[in-house]
Amino acid sequence: MQIQNQLWSSVIASQEFRNHHLNIASSSPTPRLLIAFEDFYGAKLPVVSIPNPNVVLSFSSYKDLSMVNIKGKIVYNAGRGLICVGAGFENVGICNPSTRQVHNLPDFKFKQTQIVCPRPMYIFGYDPVGDQYKVLALDDLPWRLEHKIVVLGGEETWRESPCVACPHVVCTKGLYMNGTVYYGAFMKDIDSPYISIIVRFDVRFETFNIFKVPSKLVPVGYEFMWKERGWSPTDKTLFESLINYGGKIGVVESPRVCGFRLWVGEDAEKEEWSMSTLHLPESYVGVDFEIMDTFSSGEVCLVSKEWSDPFRLFYYNLEKKSMRSVAIEGLPISDFKKIQALSVTVSFHYESLLSL
Repeated sequence: MQIQNQLWSSVIASQEFRNHHLNIASSSPTPRLLIAFEDFYGAKLPVVSIPNPNVVLSFSSYKDLSMVNIKGKIVYNAGRGLICVGAGFENVGICNPSTRQVHNLPDFKFKQTQIVCPRPMYIFGYDPVGDQYKVLALDDLPWRLEHKIVVLGGEETWRESPCVACPHVVCTKGLYMNGTVYYGAFMKDIDSPYISIIVRFDVRFETFNIFKVPSKLVPVGYEFMWKERGWSPTDKTLFESLINYGGKIGVVESPRVCGFRLWVGEDAEKEEWSMSTLHLPESYVGVDFEIMDTFSSGEVCLVSKEWSDPFRLFYYNLEKKSMRSVAIEGLPISDFKKIQALSVTVSFHYESLLSL
């Protein structure tokens, strides 16, 4: 019996079994949702996993997966059942919410200046060929333009990953899709002070490719299209996030009073984009929304900045031009409202057995 138990234990702990389990989980048409309540000044990161309400209109239960003890509480991006979390300056790590494990990566320092401290953006990705998880660190100061990368496992030391052919400054969080990570950025040019771009980073080969953004996406009166971190536009629209729209890159503008637009890169290399306008139903006009992501149902997930109890997710159906809300009861909303610097991220979640 002991030998048999050891055999089963070795099978379950094997890399092949973990990958097979994740492949089965990720093929599910209704993956769970992971909601992270980011408290930059707090001590814990509440992470909640709930059933994906593609069909279910409301529910009252949720699974509290973890209170992750990692300083800072920023969720940078997610992929393959893991999330990349950090403090904004250091203490970055990879968390497996299913196993409640956090793997802290070694600290590093960007080149210091006497004017501004480094503000790196971390982006997590996976190389399916080499079966390696990597984290890319990007400095957002235009006079440094540093890029570093670390591979999970082994020595885990940060090394340079320069983008010599197209130096750029990161502006958005990263989006992982099928061995590639994407993010919004800008680069300088001789003829123009700033050029808005979308960067595609191949996780396996560690190469950067640039997609120029059509000029019609850049708001009139702005040098570039991306919303600056920590700043909210008033009368003009800026873009603040990239989303996965059926395997294509989607760019969502900051919602206005009565709606917003979604641009989809039908062929980013040829700069062919389609645009959809999302008109909010009359009952939701004036609500201050944030865009989270799009789901396989073709719906766009939104969260109101004015939280209510119970906490709600809002789903906009692009085809039907309709909107529905889903209540998630049991969350300590009254405690969350006391936190001044709190934000929410919502992403797909697949259960992973990966041991960190």
